[in-house]
Amino acid sequence: MPHERCPLLVPQRSAEGRRPAVLPAVSRLKDAIAANRDISEFDVHPDERIAFLTLVHLHLYQSYFTGSQELTSVWTSAKDIASLSNDTENRLLNLWSEYLDTNPSLQEVQSILWSEFPSQPESAQCLRVVDSFFAEHVPPAFLAQPSKRAMHFLHLLGHLFFVGTLAHYLLYPPSFIMSFSYRWYGARETLILMVVASSLLAPWTIYSLSYILAFLGFLLTLPSAPLPGSLAFTLLHAALIAHVVSLHLPYPPSIVYLLYPSAFVPLSTLLVQGTLRILLPVTLLLLPALLLTSYLVSASLGDPTLQLSSLNPAPMESRTSFSLLFLLVIGLFLFAIATSFAAADMSFVTSGEPWDRYTPAVGQLARKRFYCTIIRHTGHVFFPPFNLLRMPLIVIDFVRSVFGYPQAPIVKKLEIVMWRASVGLIGAVVASIWLWGSI
Repeated sequence: MPHERCPLLVPQRSAEGRRPAVLPAVSRLKDAIAANRDISEFDVHPDERIAFLTLVHLHLYQSYFTGSQELTSVWTSAKDIASLSNDTENRLLNLWSEYLDTNPSLQEVQSILWSEFPSQPESAQCLRVVDSFFAEHVPPAFLAQPSKRAMHFLHLLGHLFFVGTLAHYLLYPPSFIMSFSYRWYGARETLILMVVASSLLAPWTIYSLSYILAFLGFLLTLPSAPLPGSLAFTLLHAALIAHVVSLHLPYPPSIVYLLYPSAFVPLSTLLVQGTLRILLPVTLLLLPALLLTSYLVSASLGDPTLQLSSLNPAPMESRTSFSLLFLLVIGLFLFAIATSFAAADMSFVTSGEPWDRYTPAVGQLARKRFYCTIIRHTGHVFFPPFNLLRMPLIVIDFVRSVFGYPQAPIVKKLEIVMWRASVGLIGAVVASIWLWGSI
């Protein structure tokens, strides 16, 4: 079943022997580069080659700054260190560029980043690629490629477009007369349904709840559109509220990854953990008292509703829904402040590590969420609504499998061409703008 979790488990080592050690391979590679010799292949299983070579190059890069006595001697200049580190960074980028051209699956990329290799042949210490992301010296182009940020930004734009279109529909729904005319669905309603359909066909995430609610809202009123005063219209409000809240959670795509992930991802992770472990149990404990007091207050203040204006206002459901959303945001803001002050680790002042400002446990979980976001937007990913472009290829593949034919290689090649002509092209434009703005 599709899910949004980032699997952290990696395949177990075989009983035939341990995986190759990283640091001896780093020394071999460093000696070969210094002597200008050809670099021989390492004795590693083909399925583990990319993960092992990535670790070797990352630690080789770090050794130029911290781990090598020769390079810190008076005979080695800073220019030499910069040249060697840039060469290692280019080797690493070329390695991953060739690997991504093979169109690996999401699970394969995750397995590479979380695979463990011993640091020394007989050492119990294991090294992983993800553990190197927040080291003191990391190849900047490898960690923060504009393409991944651009793909995440495009994915996020699709969600913001859905929120804006749905909010416009709830503020200005079709009139009762128009809903029974020949023009039941306009461009606005068609766009909402297209985004909902494409998202439900994609692997399900935390946003699937809002898409299901929106789908049910339109399904219950076919062939007309949802109107104020109906259950379907209320479901659309619930979908909007759920989507707005989800955009602030540490699950991609999210606005917390846009500008300063090290500042906002730990805070969002802390709020989620605080909600599940503090706010939710307290609410369940006090729920009977809350229901009783709410009924007593409502019964005691039951006055007729005032007529504020004779103008044509937004529907009552819309005003109520947006008022609840405003109160929810204010409540989350106050809860965020209280929880942040209660859980903040004052060692951040001396350590200077922004990811651990809300205790190391929260920082570790926030890092995992950040890694999952990087992984999800690596490779040829069709996010909604671009995943609809793949539907003809999926149908062709399904028909061939029904008749017993294997998957045709041309289908995979066509999928890559489609990605490069749609998502890849737009992502390249956004990444170019990102690079131009950083100059």
